[in-house]
Amino acid sequence: MLDCVVVGCNQMVFGHHVDRVRAMGELSGAHRDLRLSYYADRGTVMSCRDFLNERHLRGEPDLSYDDMLSATVAYLGSFLHRHGLSFDYVNSFQEGKEKLRALLAGGRVRAVAVTTTYYVAAFPLMEVVEFVRSVNQDVKIIVGGPFIRNQFLLHDRTGFRYLLRQIGADFYIVSEQGEAALVRTLQALNSGTGFDGIGNLVRARGDDHVAGELHAERNDLAGNPVDWRLFFGDSRRERRRMVMVRTARSCPFSCSFCSFPTHAGPYEYIRPDDIWRDLDRIESLGCVNSVTFVDDTFNVPTHRFVTVLRGLAERGYSFRWNCNFRCQYANEETVSLMKEAGCEGVFLGLESGSDAILANMRKQVTADAYRRGLALLKDAGILTYASFIVGFPGETERTVRETTDLIEEGRPDFFRAQLWYYDRTTPIHQEADRYGLANSQFEWSHDSMTAAEAASWVDHLHGTVTGSTWLPQNDFDFPGLFCLTSRGWSTGQIKDALRDFNRRVSAALDAGTAPSVDPALVADAELGF
Repeated sequence: MLDCVVVGCNQMVFGHHVDRVRAMGELSGAHRDLRLSYYADRGTVMSCRDFLNERHLRGEPDLSYDDMLSATVAYLGSFLHRHGLSFDYVNSFQEGKEKLRALLAGGRVRAVAVTTTYYVAAFPLMEVVEFVRSVNQDVKIIVGGPFIRNQFLLHDRTGFRYLLRQIGADFYIVSEQGEAALVRTLQALNSGTGFDGIGNLVRARGDDHVAGELHAERNDLAGNPVDWRLFFGDSRRERRRMVMVRTARSCPFSCSFCSFPTHAGPYEYIRPDDIWRDLDRIESLGCVNSVTFVDDTFNVPTHRFVTVLRGLAERGYSFRWNCNFRCQYANEETVSLMKEAGCEGVFLGLESGSDAILANMRKQVTADAYRRGLALLKDAGILTYASFIVGFPGETERTVRETTDLIEEGRPDFFRAQLWYYDRTTPIHQEADRYGLANSQFEWSHDSMTAAEAASWVDHLHGTVTGSTWLPQNDFDFPGLFCLTSRGWSTGQIKDALRDFNRRVSAALDAGTAPSVDPALVADAELGF
């Protein structure tokens, strides 16, 4: 009997996802935020990934979410194995459905653990639970991760229990981490000793739920490394050339738009020696050519980062790597070391080009510092992808224009501008009265802008910026770049393909299938009002 099957992220069939979001209304903030990631081709929704597979990758394997081994699946599977529990895994739910069906139909699986790392809504989670139930009614379903923890914080007791009934699992782990609670739950299922005393566990009982004591769970990151050999058997070696690696937990910053540090718990990171030991094991696999460091900020602490870079350069690994990078800490020495150490690209959460908005966000940086960092990275030939938020409290036409100026002058290789999502668990919610904040999620308003106005400015940036190439957020995004570079694509080839896709999205917008920017807003900005 297999103790557990770990199920990774469910990136829902994109057309189905569009249908669900569109049902909220063509002019809803959620749909307008999504709308720049697809166009309709003969009545069929075409995402960037679909477009590349159909028009640019003929003769090559399709781009797939299964191309990159999930950091969550790798860490959790290794943790279970270290505690004497047997497991198998489905790295990506959609691509792994048939494998999961075969495992469940065999009747030799005791439990399915469903991760929720990337979820902001319950729909993809419910799809996984429904699928498992349709194949095997007896297997126990355990759901945990950031989504469950966040929903616990957002809802009152009645609302949270209603959500759990909608999801339909047997057990829920409510914790910033939760892997130790998962081990104890699986051990209880094996022994039949019951679940009393298991902290952070909520279990279904009839139409209600019973909760254990909630407490902070702390699992040593350095003491629980990934056992990469568990995930690279002969059948997987040829296909999966990309892995995600975590060297830190949580984030040392406290940006006012972000709830991650609150939900992830205290910031901790592992030593350079432990990082190199992990990378040595990856190198020994002989098949990985791209590593993504998924730490919220890989280059902090800066002294650790420089030490890590020197070690990477000395070892001369065959793979290249990319990371999330705080641009304000870039200097000539560090960027030169990054290039020498094999860095192929960086994700830059710049968020705004306005000093006023950056101050409101508590980013502890100026737009000029961003310009300096971008110039150094570009001079070194390191691919840059800059992400921006439009509509944060204090945003005006003038501050959006300042963001536009930063993009046009800094010229990151790729950029994205996203409608601000008002999460009431973020620090900015404590200042709601100061900014006149109302409503939440994608349907907010505040004293200087509404969500509808901000969405129009996002459309405007998509259609008018020429100094950088728009990268669709949905069904492609930053990891998609390295899925292509791992296949030998150049940055120029990727830009050409994305521009081709973006032209088709813009044509659909111009045809009136989605709202375009309000001309009055553009006129006001150009006149400096």
